[in-house]
Amino acid sequence: MSGSGKSAIAKELRKLGYKAYDVEEIEGLCQMFDKETGKPVIQDNEKLEEVKQNDWICNKKKLQQIIRKNSKGIVFYSGLVSNLDELFPLFDEVILLKATQKTLSKRLTTRTSNDFGRTREVQEWIFAWKKWWEDKMIKEGAIVIDADQELDKVVADIIKKIES
Repeated sequence: MSGSGKSAIAKELRKLGYKAYDVEEIEGLCQMFDKETGKPVIQDNEKLEEVKQNDWICNKKKLQQIIRKNSKGIVFYSGLVSNLDELFPLFDEVILLKATQKTLSKRLTTRTSNDFGRTREVQEWIFAWKKWWEDKMIKEGAIVIDADQELDKVVADIIKKIES
């Protein structure tokens, strides 16, 4: 989910010596597309209608190349993209960072890394599909991590689950 701590966790994992990538920050890997036209667009993250109209797509072939280059040891990839279902088979494990709406709202409102989800209108839209998303991820076999905890505890829980 947006605001669950994906980017912060990737950064902390890197500090601990793990290979960890935020796919949304890799130059040229993800791009916003209009759902109707399929054309690339620049989205105003404060306008709900634009958020609903567009898809944030990860280039699967480019991601596969990155994964091949990093095939040794444990490597973490974080991000939330519209075409996540087609990317799941690329990974050995999938982690769901599950946080309460209160926690997500606080993080989205105060985040400085990007402006997605800062407005109440966009947050309400995100929260409208939160339960569906979490249920889907659990059904797909995702490892559930309590993301309401402090960052260091969340990171420790992730490492414990993956290395066990």
